[in-house]
Amino acid sequence: MKVLISFANPKMGAKLFGLTRALFSKSKENLSIVALHVVSVESKSEGFPILEEDEIFQAVREEAAGSEFSFETVGFPSDWIVPGIVEIAKSKEIDLLLLGAARSLFSENLLGGKVGDVLRHLSDLDIAVLADNGLIAPIEPIIYSPGLDSAPLFPFSAGLSTFIEKPIPVLSGVNQSEFGLTQSNQFKPWIPFSLNAAADQTKNLAILDYSTYKSFHSVLLDRQGLSFLILRKGN
Repeated sequence: MKVLISFANPKMGAKLFGLTRALFSKSKENLSIVALHVVSVESKSEGFPILEEDEIFQAVREEAAGSEFSFETVGFPSDWIVPGIVEIAKSKEIDLLLLGAARSLFSENLLGGKVGDVLRHLSDLDIAVLADNGLIAPIEPIIYSPGLDSAPLFPFSAGLSTFIEKPIPVLSGVNQSEFGLTQSNQFKPWIPFSLNAAADQTKNLAILDYSTYKSFHSVLLDRQGLSFLILRKGN
């Protein structure tokens, strides 16, 4: 499994690295992570500091210290942020692209802006987006799965369940057997799907597919302190 994590903020890079390691905790021996930081040459004029490469990747390298899997960093300045991400994703022949984004981006235009452009240009690639709203350890995830279209979320989340050493609760509109899930110790019993129900404030990460995010966008954004990990399967 080769995963490309792409980020602008170094702290987001460390967060994406830790999340990737958790998601693929079952396949450490076969895991390869590429950390990408494309620096806009306009950043300085926009009020953002230009960081040296060591500053950009320091937090990620600290997270990677002692890891058993392959790890490399790629950074370069460019006016073309989206083409840079697309080119590295294709040249590295990755299996998954994990993007980091501020939650404000999502509240304004769903998955718009540069994130939306990447999704369109890499329509055949599996892409996950972390819409960060202050996610901190320990990770307390919940899966939003209204129908069978959400089935890819379960293999995607299995390693995370192993990493946190407990099952992940699921809000769903269909029976567990519909997904072919038989391991009762993997996920908690299912409960009726309702985003309007009383929110469990202990959860800080909602895992959902892109279609669900689009359908329930306005309701989801009402959840305070909740970050989103949104999976878009490739064509």
